[in-house]
Amino acid sequence: MALTQYVNPFIGTTFSDVGGTFSGDNNPGAQTPFGMVSFGPDTRGSGGGYGFGSGGYHYDDTAIQFFSMTHLNGPGCRSQGAVAMLPTDNVEQISAANSGKNIIMSSGNSFDHKNEAAEPGYYKVKFNSGILSEMTATTRSGMARFTYSDSAKAILVIDPTRNNTQKSGMSPNLVEIVLGADGQSISGHTVVGPFCGAQWYQPVYFHAQFDKKIKRETSPVTNGVAILHFDLTDADKVVQIKVGISSVSVANAKQNLDTENKDWAFDTVKANSAKNWNSRLNTIQIGLADPVKMAAAKLTADQAAAADTNLRKFYSAFYRVFSGPTVYSDVNGDYRSMKQTDLKQPGDIVPERATENVANYPFKVDGKDATYKTHYSGYSMWDTYRSQAQMVALIAPEEASDMMQSLVADAQQCGAFPHWVDGSEDTTPMEGDHAPNVVAGSYVFGAKKFDLENARKFMKQSVFDPNSACNDKSSSGGALAVYRKKGYVPSSGSGHSSSGTIERMMTDRSVAAFLAALPSTAGADKADIETLVAGAKNWTNIFDDTTKTLRAKDASGAMVGGSFHESTEENYIWTFAYDWTSLISKLGGKAKAIDRLNNLVSFDTGKPFEGKEPTGAQLDGQAEGGYPENSHKLYIGNEPAFQAPWAYNWAGGAKYTQYILPIIMNNTFLTTPGGLPGNDDMGATSSWYVWSALGLFPVIPSTPGLAVATPQFSDITLWFADGNKLHITTDKEAMLAKAPYIKEMKLGGTVYQGTWLPLDKIAKGGEIRFTLSDKPTDWGSGDDLTPPSGPDADYTKATAKPLPGVQMIQ
Repeated sequence: MALTQYVNPFIGTTFSDVGGTFSGDNNPGAQTPFGMVSFGPDTRGSGGGYGFGSGGYHYDDTAIQFFSMTHLNGPGCRSQGAVAMLPTDNVEQISAANSGKNIIMSSGNSFDHKNEAAEPGYYKVKFNSGILSEMTATTRSGMARFTYSDSAKAILVIDPTRNNTQKSGMSPNLVEIVLGADGQSISGHTVVGPFCGAQWYQPVYFHAQFDKKIKRETSPVTNGVAILHFDLTDADKVVQIKVGISSVSVANAKQNLDTENKDWAFDTVKANSAKNWNSRLNTIQIGLADPVKMAAAKLTADQAAAADTNLRKFYSAFYRVFSGPTVYSDVNGDYRSMKQTDLKQPGDIVPERATENVANYPFKVDGKDATYKTHYSGYSMWDTYRSQAQMVALIAPEEASDMMQSLVADAQQCGAFPHWVDGSEDTTPMEGDHAPNVVAGSYVFGAKKFDLENARKFMKQSVFDPNSACNDKSSSGGALAVYRKKGYVPSSGSGHSSSGTIERMMTDRSVAAFLAALPSTAGADKADIETLVAGAKNWTNIFDDTTKTLRAKDASGAMVGGSFHESTEENYIWTFAYDWTSLISKLGGKAKAIDRLNNLVSFDTGKPFEGKEPTGAQLDGQAEGGYPENSHKLYIGNEPAFQAPWAYNWAGGAKYTQYILPIIMNNTFLTTPGGLPGNDDMGATSSWYVWSALGLFPVIPSTPGLAVATPQFSDITLWFADGNKLHITTDKEAMLAKAPYIKEMKLGGTVYQGTWLPLDKIAKGGEIRFTLSDKPTDWGSGDDLTPPSGPDADYTKATAKPLPGVQMIQ
């Protein structure tokens, strides 16, 4: 199926249209799935300071500062933007007086969005000056085609001193750029700045080749900036450039380029990138994306338009799921080590590091020798552990296995699992250790081929060793020791002690689940598993039975006001889905829990299911105005809210989940540049949409199972890596027919009544069939249908208790 046509790379490139406070922080540039290179535009960032997020691009801007080779899609912290370049015809800007230093920040690169376009693996823009810039990419290289309007003024500036954080340029001593003896190449190195509190600069080596000769009479390199002039004719005003990059050396950058893009065939590279993307997108096929099936559906004009919008939302979101983690190793397996020997080195340098290779880390899989092919970076793990990691593991288990092995290798180098990996650096923007959540979730959803022995070691270290740290980056700050002793993080020891407690107990549960899933060592780890299962209940230590809320405790054990990072109690309380039954009991029972959830999502209780539906602003942290992360209503634009809409299933209110999910998808996810409700965070927010459209969600991140709701398309096929497929069908298009409620579900032809689906029921494919209704039903809502719950519950069952006399696959 031709699916790239439904992808809009501009979605999520400016402030949310419904919340307004945060951008998706995505870059519309050219990237392959998980590609090292993201070749695209960097703008100043209207209203957000220089270089908007690590995406580097803000749609509200009308001037491009430069194009660069590296971006991270979605994080709010700024970084990347390596190997800045800009074509220009403004001769005045390159006078000897400024040595080109003002070119990248000039206004000579203004443009109109009507002259800008993007699709998977391709970006183009025509400046108001008339220069057309086109970009495409392979995994480790980028290729540009610049068409100049004046053959006598064909200039390309390459400025390694600038990136997405260095507005005024960094010291030329940190960069190098050298013109090749052939007169058609340059090479050197630049740096990218520390990400979100990281300590050191890190290098990006590059080798670039041109299809035209550089004028020899010019002196092209001054103060670390190359100003390249080309002799063109009116018949041929095109200059092409190919750039390979590496974290290790110029030689490796050249090898990456020579291996992946040896010819001068821009359109072929573009086509291959599109083909790669189309293959990825076809792992989930929506029937209406097939023109034959669309025609057979005989939709009205309004329905056809709505169907097209829904397809664009879905495949644009699915596209963004593959934006990270990103490839970090070169074609020969080399990459820069995480190990920092001298922890006292100043942060404004590029410290020397060893060169690692994927071959250095052999391991066993089912008793056989194994190694990994590719090392990855770009892990936004506080964000991705709730849904994106599970999707990648389910759809792309080979790549996900290499991603987990990359984390194990990182830990072997720097001493512990890292927290937020950008290149070869670790940082700790959020409390807790989230790599164990990613590892556990990826493992149970299909990523099995990595070093389980060392993973087990570092998983245990992360929850039991207070001194555990990747280099000097520990998120503990003494919190782990006191957490293990007291069962909570004291308010005096953390600015966000309530969420800090929740995150640590989430990791307790993930490590316990991972250890229990390793049959060869689970017995030996029994005591540790029991300790961690108990730790997973630590939310009860900060639950106030009087107010029925999560709060915090000080060092003496006295209850004090709660403090939550990037969220509020009303959202965060629903994050530990593995213990929802106990939480619901603490809240006063199922009816009270439903009341609380209804308040969270601004449900019209005066006219249940028939009143005014919640607006996008109400669902995206703007119900009360102000800063969305401080909202006491749902803020679906940030990860702590992801699980909340699914909690109704455990409270006997499955119809509420079925009601609210399509409203969230319709009202907060749009097809505009402001079409994401918050930062995309390396595909995390987009993965929430994809799962929700499927009617499935990994609500307990470290458990192989899915909460069930209504699929939003009538014909969905998931293709697994082993060739098996899961076919999900409904008797009508839920969104188009306004029929969000489930009357019946059948799994493999047999009636299935629970709202919890163990993964092993569909791991080998099969068929799920839904019958839908436009009126609320009680499907899945009986007390006897409550899903399993508890840190060590049996999640291989559909319900907490057996259902005698009911036809169901248990």
